[in-house]
Amino acid sequence: MSGVEDMAFSLQDARAWNASLKEKRPKMVAVFVGGTSGIGEHAARQLALAIKSPTIYVIGRNEAAGNRIITELKESNPNGSYIFKPSDISDLQSVDTVCNEITAHGAAIDLLFLTAGALGFSKQETKTGIDRNHILRYYSRMRFVYNLISSLEKSENPRVVSIYAAGKEVLLDEDNLDLKRSFSISASNSYPATMTSLLFEVLATQYPTISFIHEFPGFVATPLLKHSLGSIAGSVLGLLMKPLMMNSSESGEWNVFLSTSPSFPPKGSDSSGMKGVRVARSPTGQIGDGVYLLNYNGKDVTNQRIMEQLRASGFPSIVENHTLETLKIL
Repeated sequence: MSGVEDMAFSLQDARAWNASLKEKRPKMVAVFVGGTSGIGEHAARQLALAIKSPTIYVIGRNEAAGNRIITELKESNPNGSYIFKPSDISDLQSVDTVCNEITAHGAAIDLLFLTAGALGFSKQETKTGIDRNHILRYYSRMRFVYNLISSLEKSENPRVVSIYAAGKEVLLDEDNLDLKRSFSISASNSYPATMTSLLFEVLATQYPTISFIHEFPGFVATPLLKHSLGSIAGSVLGLLMKPLMMNSSESGEWNVFLSTSPSFPPKGSDSSGMKGVRVARSPTGQIGDGVYLLNYNGKDVTNQRIMEQLRASGFPSIVENHTLETLKIL
């Protein structure tokens, strides 16, 4: 179906596109940050099945899980290259080290897929004074983006996908973006979501050959609840939520689609010339404007009222400047 629509794609749409990838994109280099469990792991698994000869980097702290996933990816598609890079993603020096290792050979990166973080119910203050989850959900992810942006620019079809809370944006306090002055669980969830959406708008303009997606993944059956709440409480809540949850394999299929579909082009592409392709609307209201705030099924979830107020108050540049200054000291 061609044209522009804000409605969701169907799982049939996603599967049909994914099935075409072996012919359309036989090779692809992807970096999965936080890929040792949950949504990132299953996106990597589905990408390994969809691409004829993929190169997949999995970055995470759990070496046992990382090595297991690499072994299983090799079994699922022996034609690919799979590399586990151990890293404490909350430590930005560790992030720098692993990025330098990935970029050392000068190869292009086609996909940067970011999922690091956990449910947070209390502040975990680091030596910097910034909450650990705030670092994982925002600052660490943006460090990966900035560190790998040159490698992404070398790709013919580069994309950055950050899995978090698109559509959950709120108005921001300019003097509390790092949540040092005032911390709340609500702000620790909504601030990184809002800052991601705003910075992606800036980056989509600065890097018009790269498309940027901030995604709300829905409720997915992953180990996240157990990791965040503990085995017993997490298991109980997981059982209660099970009727609402998507299975992890289906989540992976959706994320391969969002990570590769031409429906979400970069700002610098000629989206009007893509015959037979539904081109998504960006939060700016423009079609194919390089940045997309999406539900897991590709539906635009932009909170137009909030985003317009934030733009009118100059927050895209405020967030950009804050991010660059904060990354210097982390």
